[in-house]
Amino acid sequence: MANSDITKQAIAAGVKDLMTTKPFASISVSDIARRCHINRNTFYYHFQDKYQVITWIFYNEITPIVSGGMRPDCWSDSLFSLCRTMQENRTFYRNALGIAGQNSFTQCLLEFYQSLVVSLLRSADHAGSLTEEDVSFVSRFYAYALIGTVLDWAKDGMTADPAPFIRRLERMINGELFDGMVLARASLPPE
Repeated sequence: MANSDITKQAIAAGVKDLMTTKPFASISVSDIARRCHINRNTFYYHFQDKYQVITWIFYNEITPIVSGGMRPDCWSDSLFSLCRTMQENRTFYRNALGIAGQNSFTQCLLEFYQSLVVSLLRSADHAGSLTEEDVSFVSRFYAYALIGTVLDWAKDGMTADPAPFIRRLERMINGELFDGMVLARASLPPE
């Protein structure tokens, strides 16, 4: 591992450690530098600001978990792994959920899961019947649904076993939940 990566990991570990005791908004670059026993210049050599560090943490911790679910048969396993990772680092992720905007954990997850759904849609659309607009709309819809469910679980303290809600999502997405039901079609205006 290159020295730059080691330093980035040390800075990330320092941020995560600080976030166990105080909100991210209250953490300064000076706090991070002190915690990591580096000077501010070293920090700025590796990261532009603390938001870039938090984004780096999300992408480096979450990418390996989520990317394992890029196939139609294992997305729910990766979602379960994500929830377990969040449970194991509960204090950090609870604090991370308080970060809003472009570098937020929520935004990171939305990007991951929208990419996942795009990949799943493209692999399932053998006839090429979905337009780019359809793919974009459906992927955002499912990404928001998946992440919204995870966020509700997280806001409840991340203490409940995530398996039941993930299995329910799995049953809903693959159609099992609605087998045998006839859903009335609403009369929608044409596009």
